[in-house]
Amino acid sequence: MEFNHKQEIQAAQVKLLFEQLPSALFATVINAAILIAVLWREASQPSLVGWLLVILLHALARYVHGRAYLRRTSSSSESLRWARQYLSGVATNGLLWGFASFFFFTPHSYVHQVFLAFVLMGMVSGGISTLSALPGAYLLFVVPALIPYGVQLLRAGGELHLAMASMLVVYLTVMTTIGHRLYATGRESLRLRFENLGLLQDLTQAKKRQEVVNRELAAEVVEKHTAQAALQKAYAELETRVEERTTELAKSEEALRNADRRKDEFLAMLGHELRNPLAPIRNVLHIMQEPDVPDFKVNWAREVIDRQVTRLTRIVDDLLDVSRIVYGKINLREAPLEIATVIHQAVQGSLPFIEDRHQILSVRIPKETLWVKGDLVRLEQVISNLLNNAAKYSEVGEQIRLEVEASENWVTIRVQDNGIGISSEVMPYIFDLFAQANPSLAGTQSGLGIGLTLVKRLVEMHGGRVEAHSQGRGHGSEFLVHLPRREALAQTPILVQQDNPAIGSKSPIRVLVVDDNQDAVETLALLLSLEGYTVVTACNGVTALAEAVGFQPQVVLLDIGMPGMDGYEVARELRAREQTSSMTIIALTGYGQPEDRAHAQAAGFTDHLTKPVNPDVLYSLLKVYVAQH
Repeated sequence: MEFNHKQEIQAAQVKLLFEQLPSALFATVINAAILIAVLWREASQPSLVGWLLVILLHALARYVHGRAYLRRTSSSSESLRWARQYLSGVATNGLLWGFASFFFFTPHSYVHQVFLAFVLMGMVSGGISTLSALPGAYLLFVVPALIPYGVQLLRAGGELHLAMASMLVVYLTVMTTIGHRLYATGRESLRLRFENLGLLQDLTQAKKRQEVVNRELAAEVVEKHTAQAALQKAYAELETRVEERTTELAKSEEALRNADRRKDEFLAMLGHELRNPLAPIRNVLHIMQEPDVPDFKVNWAREVIDRQVTRLTRIVDDLLDVSRIVYGKINLREAPLEIATVIHQAVQGSLPFIEDRHQILSVRIPKETLWVKGDLVRLEQVISNLLNNAAKYSEVGEQIRLEVEASENWVTIRVQDNGIGISSEVMPYIFDLFAQANPSLAGTQSGLGIGLTLVKRLVEMHGGRVEAHSQGRGHGSEFLVHLPRREALAQTPILVQQDNPAIGSKSPIRVLVVDDNQDAVETLALLLSLEGYTVVTACNGVTALAEAVGFQPQVVLLDIGMPGMDGYEVARELRAREQTSSMTIIALTGYGQPEDRAHAQAAGFTDHLTKPVNPDVLYSLLKVYVAQH
């Protein structure tokens, strides 16, 4: 026998909506009040108060309407009229929350944007759960509530806002699927309930005719009820698992994207950092193979190789250290240490690099003897990393300050510079692994992004903490290392300076070599001069442009990644000037990806060579280009 309980099912669905109305209204008012409290200082307060009053009045009106429905004695045929009135209230509520999502959007505060999204998604989730009794009813709330927020995200622009808008679409799609499944489950449940009621009535009438059959049918009904309850439970568990899994997948996907991006950035920078020392090593080796090279040049070449091998060793050591720290394989050899000893050894290790950049290091230590407990090698590594960073990110000739202070419980080491500073966007992640303060071409000295991670982990292993401060780009940086104090003395400040060698040569064919790496410039210039070229060098873009006008080289060997004016800018400027526009400009750089070659060609480079370049290849290329011109 077939049963048709369409009207009864519809009436039951409407009744379910009204029964859940008080809790839904309570949640609406609470969420609105919390949102007002959080955004009180971020949005227009009159608008916030007005919106809250409208929410309260609307909630009160809907509550009164719901009470009237529950007290009614009308038949199930009137349920459609009550449903329309209920849904109009839902749509109005959605418009009110849409107003909030659009007009309370705070472009200047990501935190409040995320909080607003959190509240809206909470309201949407609750709305879908509450309104799933009727097909598509939740869309009357979800669409007007979320679309204005999505519009604001698109208006804001930027990768982060576009990503948030995409996640909003994904969230809306997932919640629509969940709402549809909830409706289907509820509808099926009601259908089975009324169908079973009809079946029970039929069984009751048949009971008088056949008692045995009635018992069997009654047992079958009980079994169906059990199966229905188990099915409903399974549906609920499945929905929960689907929602949890969807959230986990979204988070995992985002984490994988971030990890993949950082991996690519790290590998690109690692290749650049390894190629840079290899270029002068190859050049001086080629010089040493030339006949009749004076002994003082051979000694100089050995010094170049030693410096660059030291640099490569430091890169490899940093990679190994960060790997050991991440996996907890570093053991500290702790002993009582006088902080002045640590500072002195760290300064001695960093002075050659600072002197190469013509910078001034001032060291100030209190006269009181200060004691800490730690590993001398690791603490020296911490201070050296901070000093090297200060030198890397400061211009030539700038001053670097190292000061030691003490309180009752802490010894504080302060390293200050007047360099490029740290932007507010980078500051929260400055100690993260592979984080770069400035991964652009101008930051050729930027390194691998592991030095500050080592500093933070090593200091924390000593029971201390590290702070980073900067007023933004161009305003310098300050790093503070706090170590637990064991006792307290110090020495007078140290002031160190350095000088800087240069080299030049002669030849009928004029070549201008431009690179911010002093060893690379000198070795390449000597190689070319030994081959009979006339060579002039420059270590930055401004000097290169001036030398190009005065020297009028036939070929310019130009590094791309230089501080200040990078190689792309220099090439474009040379092509733009009449007296230098026809020069052969060859990129000689550590950046060797296909997109780097495309950028070089677009900037006006004649050719692109990746460091370290074979001198014979370079000689052949120079002869070809000079012959062509």
